[in-house]
Amino acid sequence: MSRAQRFLERFRSTGNDHNPLDMLHEDADGFGALLAEAPEALAEAMTRDADLAPAGPAFVNPRAYASAACDAEGDVVCADPAFAAWAAPLHRGRAELGALKAGKASVSYLLEDVSGGQGHGGKFIAVAAAPLAAARHWPLAPEVRRALESGAADYALVAHLPPTLQPRGLASAARLFGFTAREASMAEALVRGGDVRTAARMEGIGYETGRDVIKAAMAKAGCHRQGEFVALCLQIESGEQPGGLVIEPVLRDIFGLTERQARIAHTIARGLTREECAQQLALSVNIVKAELKAIFASCELASLVQLTTLVAHIQAVAALADATDIDLSVATRGAEPLRLLPRRDRTGRIAFADHGPRDGIPMVCLHTATTGRHLPAKAIAALQAEGLRPITLDRPGFGLTAMVEGDYLAHNARDILEILDALGLQRACILARGGTMVLAYVAAHHPERLNRAVVLNPEPPPQRDGRLQGLHGHVKQLVYSRPGLVGPLATHLSRRASARTVERLVIQVVGGSEADRRTLADPEILSGYVRATQQSAMQGGAGFLAIARSEPHDSVVAIADGSAITILCGEQDTMYASADSVPYWQSIWPGARAQVVEGAGRMLLFQRPDLIAAALRGAACD
Repeated sequence: MSRAQRFLERFRSTGNDHNPLDMLHEDADGFGALLAEAPEALAEAMTRDADLAPAGPAFVNPRAYASAACDAEGDVVCADPAFAAWAAPLHRGRAELGALKAGKASVSYLLEDVSGGQGHGGKFIAVAAAPLAAARHWPLAPEVRRALESGAADYALVAHLPPTLQPRGLASAARLFGFTAREASMAEALVRGGDVRTAARMEGIGYETGRDVIKAAMAKAGCHRQGEFVALCLQIESGEQPGGLVIEPVLRDIFGLTERQARIAHTIARGLTREECAQQLALSVNIVKAELKAIFASCELASLVQLTTLVAHIQAVAALADATDIDLSVATRGAEPLRLLPRRDRTGRIAFADHGPRDGIPMVCLHTATTGRHLPAKAIAALQAEGLRPITLDRPGFGLTAMVEGDYLAHNARDILEILDALGLQRACILARGGTMVLAYVAAHHPERLNRAVVLNPEPPPQRDGRLQGLHGHVKQLVYSRPGLVGPLATHLSRRASARTVERLVIQVVGGSEADRRTLADPEILSGYVRATQQSAMQGGAGFLAIARSEPHDSVVAIADGSAITILCGEQDTMYASADSVPYWQSIWPGARAQVVEGAGRMLLFQRPDLIAAALRGAACD
């Protein structure tokens, strides 16, 4: 049996107890051999694994959840105060645990039995349920965890709280969008009441006033419909959820919806109109309207806002049950100055963070194809100490920035310009630690907005790339010459991106560099890099896929004067050779300065912030 066949057999036989992505770490050459000999078989194996894999990493806000513990019969043994307060009406409630299999997590529910045990009836609360082994990293209250560890309870139950029971309500959404206190309060009332008229009455204001307040808040959030607005606010309070969460079976199980009704409910709850839902699901508008009436009756709902709220709660617990990896540090790692900026004349929002200070040199940081906006606090502080004002962003399809159809490079550039406009900045510097093609586009098409730029370890054109060995080399070969495999690879990587596996892969890719090994020996730098890598997986690898399909193959527009651009290459960079990339980019940017930095590697940003700052100030680099 050849090495390629052995890799394929092991990959196919790997189950949920072992992450198949680890095989890229353990046998990179086997992966390369299979890519060369049987690419179709590799694509089939990755697609099959992605279908069976979890949804991807989740960054969960513990304050948005409450927990309880139950016995094997589903009776609640203990609960934290918030869970007890929300579940209080379920006097005869019992958790339905039939979906739990082989000790795995599932989305289950507490249901008040008002039918004498005959079928479903009464009120319910959707919960994520699992034994302690599978729920160990969930946001569990200390008393719940003790009950599970002592054997007094068998399963953990975690519910997603409505804003009224969360310690800070919709504070995160209010901060991200700049809501006033009245707008935030009215938004919470809308979630509770289900429509503007009821919300205004709960707030003690007139309907017209309430409607105007909600309109103002929706405009700040870039939402055109109330359901979309509510869904967005609830999702923000939950944390950063992975895409591809499976909730339609839950809707069918709890409410007895048909498969078509569950699809309609899920689609409408994403903020689509009845007409848009009909078009997306290839149904007539009349069918959608009729099915919505049946959905409302089955779920005991009276408005689309209530349906959106219901689905948002289910999605929030599905994030716990289906996630590859769960990070609970959202509420404790320090407030990121994150904003979600609605795009002008385009769909979706742009996630960015202006780290300040306001009197620093504004510098937009572009991330790589496999990371997101996050930079460790230590790196931000180092850049600020050099007089810079780091502005980090998620590129389209990464983290919290929505994917957008069309010219990917043009949309990247438009996102940057809209961020600068929002911050009142006519010009800014760009630091490209990836995204060299984006910088090239801005320099060619929007030079009036660019002050200076630094490019770290730029990628060469595919035909000039001489480093195609090892794991990173095999992946580059796939991207360059096997476009049909990029989609399966992107999905596979995003769904299997556990922190442990990502850490091993990162160390393997840069491990040939002593400088990078030293940098990653810092736990804060390593964990920050892992978190940024997981952010790139939040949308199922959509951003990676877009970059792989466009940037290596797009043409670059040369400029007349590249003297404002500095190229810095780490002498020990294991990804690209400066000899392969620098001559090409200097031909595109005549006058651009280039320097190979001794004792530095792939992690130049963390190793030599002084050189970056000097270049952006226009000073000579030593």
